[in-house]
Amino acid sequence: MAPHDPLFKRLLQRFFVDFLRIVAPDVAKRLDLAAPVFLDKEFSLPNLPGSRVVDLLVRIPLLMDGGKSLLVHVEIEARARRGMGERLREYHRWIQSRHSGQILSIVVYLRGGRGGVREEVAKEDLAGPGLPGFRYLSFGLERCFAADYLSRPEPLAWALAALMKSVHGRARLKFDCLLKVAEAPLDDEGRLELATCIETYVQLSPGEAEELAAFGVPEDRRTQIVSTSLFTWTDRLIVESEKQGFRKALLQLLEQRFGPIPDDVRQRVEKIRSEDRLTRLLEKVLTARSLKEMRLG
Repeated sequence: MAPHDPLFKRLLQRFFVDFLRIVAPDVAKRLDLAAPVFLDKEFSLPNLPGSRVVDLLVRIPLLMDGGKSLLVHVEIEARARRGMGERLREYHRWIQSRHSGQILSIVVYLRGGRGGVREEVAKEDLAGPGLPGFRYLSFGLERCFAADYLSRPEPLAWALAALMKSVHGRARLKFDCLLKVAEAPLDDEGRLELATCIETYVQLSPGEAEELAAFGVPEDRRTQIVSTSLFTWTDRLIVESEKQGFRKALLQLLEQRFGPIPDDVRQRVEKIRSEDRLTRLLEKVLTARSLKEMRLG
């Protein structure tokens, strides 16, 4: 499983209302955003071998339209690739066979694709009057400007900005993203979800890390908030782990980054007795791309 899969699924699920307001604001205004229901997602398709699991499938009631709802299907792709429209169309057909209501299909590209939110039309065998194409939304992050999303009110936008272009360099991008998260009225779990995304996708060179540290000098209240909260995130994790147990903290973070932890990996962690090694693993878990890279898989 690619590292973006569990990370982004958890992030979008937790901040799903933010996501809809960013990607489909006109649609979001017509929905009861206080009542989303996340649906079972595993199924088989005749045109695709084996079992497939859609990334997110959510039913949301319509406002002022009793009993009706919209289904929102989201796919998260590490990189844009050909054939995505046809794949989404197959998913759309399956969802329609199982659930009533209109369906909004969305694909998020972490890399590649056209920048921003775009309406796309899948390639059809025939096109013309009376033969409408399958339409969906694509959201390409890489070609967006981070500043546009850092100015938005939705906390999710600040984490997504970590994957976007910055005219001031990567160190400043990381600083600005973490600053927004640090100052927002979020609970600890939500703050950690956003910070984990930023830490994962803005990994700095030693020179950039020095530049970032210079931003964190507490010359005023804003930089002080960041330098004492998120720029020392690893230290805080280690302190917290001493309260609840190194192994428990490590397992929780591994599951957050990489999804359900295999039993053999869980057993390896439980057998570690060295606090030094557990500390090193805690320091690495926010930036590692796989369990294999953690030398646990």
